[in-house]
Amino acid sequence: MRAIAATAVGLLCGLMAVAQDVLPRVESIDVYGSSAFDSAKLRAEFEPELLQYAALGMQAQMNPNADMQRLASEARAIEARLRDAMSVAGPLADFEISMTTDFGPPQRTHVMVSVVEQADAARRMPFREAPTAEIADPDGLLAVWSEYQEKAFALAFAGTSLRIDAGDCPVLHCIAPFDVPELAPYLARFNDGARRHEVVLYRIAADSGDAEQRANALFVLAHTNDAQRLLPVLTQAIYDPASGVRNNAMRVLTSLAQAQPDLDFPVPDLIAAFDFPAASDRNKAGSTLAALAAQLRYRGAIRVGAVPIALRVLRLAQPNNHDPAYQILTQVSGEKFGERDYAAWERWAAEAR
Repeated sequence: MRAIAATAVGLLCGLMAVAQDVLPRVESIDVYGSSAFDSAKLRAEFEPELLQYAALGMQAQMNPNADMQRLASEARAIEARLRDAMSVAGPLADFEISMTTDFGPPQRTHVMVSVVEQADAARRMPFREAPTAEIADPDGLLAVWSEYQEKAFALAFAGTSLRIDAGDCPVLHCIAPFDVPELAPYLARFNDGARRHEVVLYRIAADSGDAEQRANALFVLAHTNDAQRLLPVLTQAIYDPASGVRNNAMRVLTSLAQAQPDLDFPVPDLIAAFDFPAASDRNKAGSTLAALAAQLRYRGAIRVGAVPIALRVLRLAQPNNHDPAYQILTQVSGEKFGERDYAAWERWAAEAR
């Protein structure tokens, strides 16, 4: 996973108040899930507005003196115009503009408009009801996780040597290496807290009415190093109504698929999530499936279920969606067609059927 979705971590948005030579360049603009717009039509009709949306977001993130109310109002106006335009084929069940940053160097931003049309809602949004329990944060552990995560991403965005997903991970999942001075003290805190509060953390992951709590609990539970116990909870979280919870669950699943492929992974659920509403759903489900497709025991199911979705995701420019789709296709087919040779992949899929 070489990029991190800004919507998942609450980090990126746009930048008029910062010098242009230090800003991430908008590298791509995509649309997924719309029967009325493909990416070329979206850029032709709305590229200036989407670039403005990105700028508003980055200004909100990078300028502490920004007028947040004004920025949010302008962003909502752009969202409303795009949603109205994309409803031409029928009502929408879900609509999201998200941004993802490749940390580089150089840093680059990708904009994704994700749509679920009402006709596809039952298939693409089979989520459980949002839980409602009020559960206290044990010893403030989940708040400390938020602090750690913000610090890690701030270091990455600042252009330091810190690499998200880089380094040896001493637990089931890491968002960044712990061997840097700013982050090193957190490892013992999470390892100890996860062991002492394991029971309540599992309750929070399943039942808390606070989506941020549920999402953070999944990451902290990775510090128990008990993959067998955690796997069913991660599988349930694939169907969480909050995209941030789904993101975290499948991020841990990707790490497990790469490090412990002998586990029994929920391949049908991951195939379903590969077509879920958010760009982060497709990124994380696709990355996990790409890792699992290396195993013969999963390859047949992935070939049957994931290839039709991969053919659609392959056409996206955003790397963290496109790249896993290409990896899945090459793994299950044994073919080496070019990553943009859509016609060759469509012919292969038709013959395989």
